Amino acid sequence: MHRRDFIEKTLIGGIGLAGLGVLNEGFLLADDPGGPGTRRRKNIDPGWKFHLGDAQGAERVSYRDQGWRTLDLPHDWSIEGKIDRATGLYPGGIGWYRKELPWDSSWKERKVYVDFDGVFMNSDVWINGHHLGHRPYGYISFRYDLTPYLKPGNNIMAVRVDNARQPSARWYTGSGIYRHVWLNITDMVHVDHWGTFVSTPAVSAGQASVRIHTRVVNHRHKDKQLVVAQSVLSNSGRLVSTTQSQLNVKAGSQNKLEQTLDVLHPSLWSPASPAIYEVRTDIKEGERLVDRYYSPLGIRKLEFSPDWGFRLNGEPMIFKGTCNHDNSDGILGSAIPDEVLYWRLKRLKEMGSNAVRTSHNPRSPEFYAFCDVLGLMVMDEAFDGWDKPKAKYDYGLYFGQWWKDDLKSFILRDRNHPCVVMWSIGNEVSGYTGEREKELVDFIHDLDDTRSVTRGEGITPYLDIAGFNGRGEQKDVLQSYHEKNPRRPVIGTEMTHTLQTRGVYRTQSQYRARDFPARWEKGENWNTYKEKVYLIPNLSEEEVFTDVPEIYKSSYDNCIIRIGVRDQFKHDSGYPFLMGSFRWCGFDYLGKEYSEQPLRSVDKGVIDLAGITKDHYYLYQSLWTDKPMVHLLPHWTHPGKQGLKIPVVAYSNCRIVELFFNGRSLGAQYMGDDLQLVWQVPYEPGILVAVGKDIRGIKLAQAIQQTAGAPYGIRIEGDRRSIKADRKSIARFEITVSDKEGVAVPDADSGIEVKIDGPATLLGLDNGDVADLTEARSSQRKVFKGKCAGIIQTTGQRGKVRITVTSENLKQAMYTLHAV
Repeated sequence: MHRRDFIEKTLIGGIGLAGLGVLNEGFLLADDPGGPGTRRRKNIDPGWKFHLGDAQGAERVSYRDQGWRTLDLPHDWSIEGKIDRATGLYPGGIGWYRKELPWDSSWKERKVYVDFDGVFMNSDVWINGHHLGHRPYGYISFRYDLTPYLKPGNNIMAVRVDNARQPSARWYTGSGIYRHVWLNITDMVHVDHWGTFVSTPAVSAGQASVRIHTRVVNHRHKDKQLVVAQSVLSNSGRLVSTTQSQLNVKAGSQNKLEQTLDVLHPSLWSPASPAIYEVRTDIKEGERLVDRYYSPLGIRKLEFSPDWGFRLNGEPMIFKGTCNHDNSDGILGSAIPDEVLYWRLKRLKEMGSNAVRTSHNPRSPEFYAFCDVLGLMVMDEAFDGWDKPKAKYDYGLYFGQWWKDDLKSFILRDRNHPCVVMWSIGNEVSGYTGEREKELVDFIHDLDDTRSVTRGEGITPYLDIAGFNGRGEQKDVLQSYHEKNPRRPVIGTEMTHTLQTRGVYRTQSQYRARDFPARWEKGENWNTYKEKVYLIPNLSEEEVFTDVPEIYKSSYDNCIIRIGVRDQFKHDSGYPFLMGSFRWCGFDYLGKEYSEQPLRSVDKGVIDLAGITKDHYYLYQSLWTDKPMVHLLPHWTHPGKQGLKIPVVAYSNCRIVELFFNGRSLGAQYMGDDLQLVWQVPYEPGILVAVGKDIRGIKLAQAIQQTAGAPYGIRIEGDRRSIKADRKSIARFEITVSDKEGVAVPDADSGIEVKIDGPATLLGLDNGDVADLTEARSSQRKVFKGKCAGIIQTTGQRGKVRITVTSENLKQAMYTLHAV
């Protein structure tokens, strides 16, 4: 079974990702019992003790933690707190975690390591009172060796997390051990941590060369003569190619080995066909297998050129990317379950996106595993800024001391993933020197000679690829740069920036610098600035929707900073030297708002904080996908506007769209250079139907907007009917207010309450409203523009789970699923 199919089966079938045992180190998402004498990997997320606040002496074994809360990781205490209604920000603080690790006899004469995938931030870790180390960067994965300090009986691990000094970033970060924690048990002789580097220096349809660098460590007191065997396995586990070599490793040291083998008629990795192999590294001493280590392998060829842009496996390709913050879920904060992470990436893929930028920090190991199997190319970004802090207490305070350790961990961890196609070393970095930038670029190239390096808003000669953020959206900037630097490849690291609130519309175009300027734009001369902006014609002579609060933005493609989606698409496909772009952003994220009113987000995503799609999602789908689709906006429930002409817009990848109102044709239009179709329709209640057709007039797709009556009841739509009873698995559901006929009421703002009966708990609710400061974990919330979403998680017992949603004056609804 293909790995992607297996993931789909585990998610849709309710098995849960705990069953997904694929690949090791940065790819293995579950426990691995290993074979006799080989390495084992055990997840230790369940059953930690937690205390919010400092606790003197909590690192000691004798410390009494009986009153502490028991919880499972991943955990984010910030999202559990009360939002500051004056600022829209969530609390930081100091937190302590403790966990008992009972002695396991299989640990004897072996190495035992603990791996933290991410702790935000300033973590200190102890085992049995011994301080193992300190890591300030909240986004990096790190390992400690427990072996010298473990003893028979109970072993106590303690972790202190300090995110008290705020703000510690320019966006919401979360606080705590918000990613997975693992024990890795190995022989004294084994492949080192992140100890392989797999690459494909030569690729063709007939044959690919696979190069494997392996670093083997020997913690024994004698030199070891070893055999290192490499095997390439297909997606189905079939042996494709193999080789082996002798390696001598002196006592207490390490040694490196380079091996090369060939794969005939390889299946190439690409967004359209993300073929995944794996490399199995076996370390043998005589006939004894002492270690077995797996690495992901995707066979693909990357080429970058200022003349023709980007080629993957020899084929021209445009980056259709989105930027996304890691900690951006309105319900869950930063502790995002694997199922939710996969669902989010899959939604972007279904939109037509083929790439993701990890703005502005490393992601969890699972992120890259999912991108590998989904076929999402990754611009892997290490840092936001460097030596100069952007937020008062961010990583810039520690960068000078820690960047080499953190960048090394970042590159070694991620470099085997085929999804990673380029590195980014920062974003809009200020106060840096050319020497510092060159130092970072050279440091990466020493660890990985197969990928190019860029930076968000980075155009210096030290970078392999020039990266443009907002400045690249201005007229003539990209062309001018290319004329002056004809040998530099160019990519839009953060283009375009548009704003849109789900279900909100304005017919007059808006521009940030003119209509709602950011702090740095106040005082800007609009008459001068507008010459740099790609202006968008108004959809009507006078504003049709006059009662929209200023904080909400239009979901037509007419609320921009410098350039709209459609104009950016023309740039991406029209400039040969431009390899494509990464829009800001895919998902709305918590934090970084510029309004005087406290808001918890900025409406720049194509999917809102609740995970509900906006109209822009379908605009991108019309531009980026081939499967026939048509989308119609706005909704068609506008009481009080009878007779007023409303611009009805269709997004479609069909050649022709015909619009019908109450069964009467309002005309067919050919999709042209404007990349959208517009009808001016006098409003009256009824049904609008847009039919997408091919050039022969054959129907390919349709979309409907129907006038809703008064709010009457509630509809619940869940993403599954069964869920694994493992204390980890989650289920997502959407709540919609509907009229008596079941039609969604698009402007409903009813208050709702959610009750869970059975072996599951409610993790939280969100409605996508950036101005709603209700606590994420509350069971009560208003719907926004008729919708709300929630997530539940199983408690570990089997049985029926019933979700009941009630609201005053509305008919309640129930949804049932089974924990199995």
